[in-house]
Amino acid sequence: MFELLEGCIMKANNKISMRTDTHAQVGIGTLIIFIAMVLVAATAASILIQTSGVLQQKAQSTGREAIQNVGSNVEVMQIIGSRSDTNSNDFDYVNITMKVMAGAGAIDVGEFILALQNQSERLDTIKYVNDTASASLTSTQFYVVVLRDEDNSFNASSDTVTSINSGDIVNLVLKPGVNLPAREPVRIEIMPEYGSTAIKEFITPSTYGVKTNVVLFP
Repeated sequence: MFELLEGCIMKANNKISMRTDTHAQVGIGTLIIFIAMVLVAATAASILIQTSGVLQQKAQSTGREAIQNVGSNVEVMQIIGSRSDTNSNDFDYVNITMKVMAGAGAIDVGEFILALQNQSERLDTIKYVNDTASASLTSTQFYVVVLRDEDNSFNASSDTVTSINSGDIVNLVLKPGVNLPAREPVRIEIMPEYGSTAIKEFITPSTYGVKTNVVLFP
């Protein structure tokens, strides 16, 4: 009977003693370590899931921007210099006819930044203004004349609806802030919010003759 109760209470020489067994303490320590490992693993898993979600969102956002940068481009069709005095060897206004390239999405003209450069000067802060009054136009502004817009995506009377899409043709009118005499190398840049910058380089004609509107490109 006492043999079966080994590890419990033992009685000898009128003394009662408790036998110590350390196996239970080792088991509790192992359980605590196991629970701690589970908690650490759960925390790490939560962090990894959260991080993967953030990375996925950033990857999607980067992908959309990359598609816009590749697909959103403009095409310059024609550039015409306009002068009111046929005796002047310079232009009062430059008209840039452009459209959205095939396959590109809508482009916000209101976010365009234009740059105009001759052989010695450069003006690179020409921005959109919602005003078609030529008299009030400055050398750091351009306005838009719609030539074709079947779906009315560009609203000339709005400060916010200024996008063009496939099939639209518009005319950007700017007042040169640099001189554009005859035989002058000229560089015009159109920088959209997304997509590649449209760059046109040309040399003005050797003479403007008696024409008020002179074709500079093509």
